[in-house]
Amino acid sequence: MPHLTGRRVAVLALAVAALSPATAAEGAVGADLTASVPPAQAVLTAAPREVTLTFSAVPDVDRSHLAVVDERGRRVSSPDEPTLRGATLSQSVEIVDSGVFTIVYHVEFTDGAETDGWRRFSVGTGRVPPTPSQAERDANADLVTSHQHGVDPISAVLLVVNALVIAGVVVLLRLTRPAAQTDAAQPRRLFRMPEGWSDADPPGPDGSPRTRS
Repeated sequence: MPHLTGRRVAVLALAVAALSPATAAEGAVGADLTASVPPAQAVLTAAPREVTLTFSAVPDVDRSHLAVVDERGRRVSSPDEPTLRGATLSQSVEIVDSGVFTIVYHVEFTDGAETDGWRRFSVGTGRVPPTPSQAERDANADLVTSHQHGVDPISAVLLVVNALVIAGVVVLLRLTRPAAQTDAAQPRRLFRMPEGWSDADPPGPDGSPRTRS
């Protein structure tokens, strides 16, 4: 394992610290759905004209989506973005037939947290709506999670800062790398060459110095 000097450890710690804010923002949690109209598992005799979701934190309306679908997965809610009033999102719906309807949502909040989920209600059936299957949940979730958002200004700044820090770490690690030893140690002679002998002028076959021409 390569030896890490104190300077290298400090450089690596700086890089980790710079990357921490983005990671914390992505993992922010804590906001939840607190109420809905219609309530969860409601059994209605008349169709509502809108649905509302109230949360424990203020949603970012530009980055939040909700939809209402029937049992066949057809959207019955307005294609427009939801309306924000305080911590409540509302969405107009147009329901003309009886059946089971699902509110599916993916909401991002102004503090960076996010949540998603669903609520069901029935209209004109007289029965509590059944729990959706996993396949229905996945299909409905695609309606509100397949949207794409651009990078927000804070995330863009963090990305630039992280890139600069990483570049600085690479430069500092190169500067603090120990210099390679280019001068190899000369081998130690086991005996002294007699006078008149040299590596360039080895002795003759009888051990006597060669005669220089």
